Amino acid sequence: MIWLLMGCTGEDPTLLQEQVLGDLASGFGSVQYAALAEDSQALADALTAACSAPSPETLERAQQAWWAARTPWKRAEVIRFGPTVEYPERFGPKLDDWPVNAIAVDALLEEETALDFEAMGTATRGLPVLEYLLWSADPLAQGRPCEVLEGAGQDVANNAAALSHLWDERWVPWLSDPFENPGGPWVLSQNGVDEWVNRLAFSAENVRGTKLGKPAGDQSGGGLFLAGLESRYSGRSSQDARDAMDGVALVWSGTQGRRGVRDLVLEDPVLAEQIDTLMAQCQQDLAALPEDLEAALLADERTELESAQDCLLALQVGIQVDLAQALGVSIAFNDNDGD
Repeated sequence: MIWLLMGCTGEDPTLLQEQVLGDLASGFGSVQYAALAEDSQALADALTAACSAPSPETLERAQQAWWAARTPWKRAEVIRFGPTVEYPERFGPKLDDWPVNAIAVDALLEEETALDFEAMGTATRGLPVLEYLLWSADPLAQGRPCEVLEGAGQDVANNAAALSHLWDERWVPWLSDPFENPGGPWVLSQNGVDEWVNRLAFSAENVRGTKLGKPAGDQSGGGLFLAGLESRYSGRSSQDARDAMDGVALVWSGTQGRRGVRDLVLEDPVLAEQIDTLMAQCQQDLAALPEDLEAALLADERTELESAQDCLLALQVGIQVDLAQALGVSIAFNDNDGD
């Protein structure tokens, strides 16, 4: 592993790891979370405008704003560590506890008590709740429905802003240089490499098994489980999978001139090209998914879905076997809990 990282340049492997980790924390994590905070506030503003002046046009703008906020959030899904999952903040379920609990949301609409989203459980807050309301029969009904819609929207914006701030202020220093910034989750830079490489594999697995396989019946003996479709009401299931895969590809390749995991294996061009090819193929296969994934499943049209799943499995194996071995990564257990 040491020879692979140093190659013929003699570059200090620990220094290279720290540079990659720093770029991933700030060049990928900070960028996605900042975009999420900005897009979530735009969503909250669009919801307020729609409820103030209900019309097909203001509803469409609010729906588009919800759709836009999903992109950075799904891209950042590869970051299954940090304040998204760690207590006490644990922003992930507050922002995206899916599938939505429709019974809980309907009950909230019937209540007359004051709304306090910070004190609520995750079943009645977050992006899935907003989706359920925005694509309901009468989303901009005055009174309680719009009160819930506006309150839930601002709650999402507040949590997205807090997540972005906490990531930048606390987690970027911890993740970039764990030796100089004690108190974080890692002791050595190699621990950070282990984390990011494992997350690449887990994300590929989650797209394959949870976003695509679960609703297709892979976990239920072949019977469709359409309630397991992510973003079912808006019809964004395929795009959610694409965005999550885009996040994987960005962590691998690096962003905006910043380094990614790929920079750690540049002295092994065969391996780098192997992972490059799989990343590109999986993105291409996901792009070919039907836009209406639910309709495709109901019609038993699975060719594109199965092609994407096959590629994602090959990518997962390539990361967990070839890439992990090259970088001396300890393979961990996928702790995905669905939010």
